[in-house]
Order: sequence, then structure tokens, then C-alpha cells
Amino acid sequence: MSALLRLLGIGLALLLAQAVARLALPVVVQPDLVLVYALALGLRGGGVQGLVLAFGAGYVEDVLCGGPPGLFALLCGTACATTRLLDRALYLRAAAPWASYVGAYALANFALFGAAQRMFAPDTAIAWSELLRRAPGAAITSALCAAPLLHLFRRLLVDADRDGSWPVLATQSPRGRP
Repeated sequence: MSALLRLLGIGLALLLAQAVARLALPVVVQPDLVLVYALALGLRGGGVQGLVLAFGAGYVEDVLCGGPPGLFALLCGTACATTRLLDRALYLRAAAPWASYVGAYALANFALFGAAQRMFAPDTAIAWSELLRRAPGAAITSALCAAPLLHLFRRLLVDADRDGSWPVLATQSPRGRP
């Protein structure tokens, strides 16, 4: 259970670091540390526990930002699922490919954010020009923050799998039932 608690602690620390970065840094260079956390949770092998943690981190960000409810939770869950799907094809286990992936995904996340905002909450939508102004700096700083955190995330995820500290969501598969 300690590896899961450490993973939750890292998530809370990144939420706090993102809040501090929003206060201290200019808008055009603010990293999206919650997105980095959600992407890292997708590096796990199986199960839905990483998705649950990613949705939870996105939901906390929704609450703290006061934006449309569920938007960041949707984006973080999508980020985790996408990483899980692309992890084996892109081999995201080294710092350089991981940082490149995080930077590229952060750019794509701005497009997803703008589209989702226009679809689900058009009255609160941020102008595309503003999103395009913020995207490059945020992608670069997110990638720079992600590279040194990769080893920590991988170690915690492996420890959580080895300890069996992930809660079991389904104890029996549908095919295993009598």
C-alpha cells in the first residue's frame, strides 16, 4: 500500500506545484504538471487503476480551477488511455522519447481542450489565438519537467504492481464464471 500512497502523494505534490507555477510564472511558460502525472499513469501495464487516478487528478484540477466540471478529468483520462495505447509502439521508457511524447501530447491537449470547451461549454471558451499563444511554451516546460520525473514514476508504478497495492476492481473475469 505504501507505493500507492507515494503515487498519490506525488500527484498531490504535482497539483500543488502546478498551482504555485500558475502564480509564479507567466501564462506562456506554465507547465501542465497534472497532465504529466496523467500521462505517466498510462505507463502501467494493465488494469484501470491508473485511469481512475488520472481522472481523479483531473477532477481535483477541475475543482481548483473553477472551469467547466469534468473537462480536465476527461482530458487527463484521455491522456492516460492514449499513453497506455502508444507506450509499446513508441517505447516511452527513456527520458528523451518520454519528454518528446509529453511535449507533443501537451500541444495536442491544447487542441483537445479548445475543442471540448467549444463543444461542452461554449460560453466559457478561450479564444483559439490565446490557446495558440500558450501552447508552445507550456509544451516545452511540461516536457522539461517530465524527463526528470520519468524514473520516479516508473519506480513507483513497478513497486505498486509488485506490492499488489492496487485495489482489485474486478475479482473474476466474465469468462471465469461458472
